[in-house]
Amino acid sequence: MNADGGPSSAAGAVREVETTDGRLTIRSTHPGGNGRVLEVDGDGSGPTVVSLEPETRDSTRRWFYWDVDVECEFAGDLEFRFPNDEVVGPRGPAVRSAMPCGSPTAAGAWEAWRWLGADARLDARGFRYAVEAGERVQFALSFPYQRADFDALVLEVESDPRVRLETLTTTPSGRDVPVLRLGPSGEGTADEPTGNVAIAARHHACESIGSYVLEGVVCGLLESDSLLETHRIHVYPFGDLDGVERGDPGKHRAPHDHNRDYVGRNAVADLEPLYPTTGAVADDLRSLGGLDLALDLHCPYKWGGDVNDRPFLVREPSDASDRLQRLATALETETERDRLTFDASPGTGLAAFDGQSGLLHTFSRFCDLEGADPAVSLEVPYVGTDADPVTPASARRFGRCLARACCRVLEPDRTTRT
Repeated sequence: MNADGGPSSAAGAVREVETTDGRLTIRSTHPGGNGRVLEVDGDGSGPTVVSLEPETRDSTRRWFYWDVDVECEFAGDLEFRFPNDEVVGPRGPAVRSAMPCGSPTAAGAWEAWRWLGADARLDARGFRYAVEAGERVQFALSFPYQRADFDALVLEVESDPRVRLETLTTTPSGRDVPVLRLGPSGEGTADEPTGNVAIAARHHACESIGSYVLEGVVCGLLESDSLLETHRIHVYPFGDLDGVERGDPGKHRAPHDHNRDYVGRNAVADLEPLYPTTGAVADDLRSLGGLDLALDLHCPYKWGGDVNDRPFLVREPSDASDRLQRLATALETETERDRLTFDASPGTGLAAFDGQSGLLHTFSRFCDLEGADPAVSLEVPYVGTDADPVTPASARRFGRCLARACCRVLEPDRTTRT
């Protein structure tokens, strides 16, 4: 066990099975991979049936995240079954595929991620897929997002002089933890920003939709530079990078997960952060000399229930500050013509989990103590509703809307500072 949650070696496994039709290979060794093969039944009399279950890893509760890579020598029908878990959502799994290129094990260009569709869903425990001979296909609970995806974003924006990529620390597995700074390229000028905004994601490794929203926020802020005139934006894209790359759920890690590790000023004596990344983020936040606004991007439970299918800010409505209420209203306005909308109504857009205490050692609580108002978690669903489906594109657009909403909330600060 290492200090950033779980073993430092690559997680996952490879299962190769010779069926009567040919070889079938199921992997969970790719970045973000998670899934244990229980059984493969392929006798040629019907679909080849693969039984799986999500890997809990070092989480103290059984969780629902899974992500597997499948390669098939033969054409035919595959059925994937999760006999112990309801982990296939209303739209089926997320899927992308590629055909061989250059060698039997080398995939060509991957297609874009999409939902496989409700028609392919057998029930909440299974789905079917018609595979082509030689096809390689990746299935997941929802749309994965890895360090390579973030690197692609950086490549897109790095020529902008207002963007600066730094390494915050290194994980026990040797991965560089990035922090992205947005703000004017020059320092020490009369127009230098005096405010700070912090935005984080992936404190729980499997909550990938928050990363797509984060991309949208970054691009939205760069497209409308008014906030960058008065504030520097500090983006912490991976609260648990090792967990993200290993494919850990990350939620409810033992003895506590990354979003319960911001002990800082609200800790008891002699209590130090367990994870190097959260300690480095906390030190960086302290060095800023104060915060005006902080957002931590998450995903809720898999789907269903009162709040799991729509975006919401985690706060009891009666405890919401004026600026948080203004952020909720602004986000509703910005998203009203989009596919992924935000409803600012109490209990819908402002809502709290059962047992969610404001005294937990979370990123948002830490930022609150550093002066941020609001300092809040935003939950964005894995699947969404029929009217508001979640896709990488809709999540990025939602992030752009969120960026504009933040600009609206902080606009009075801009007026005061000019």
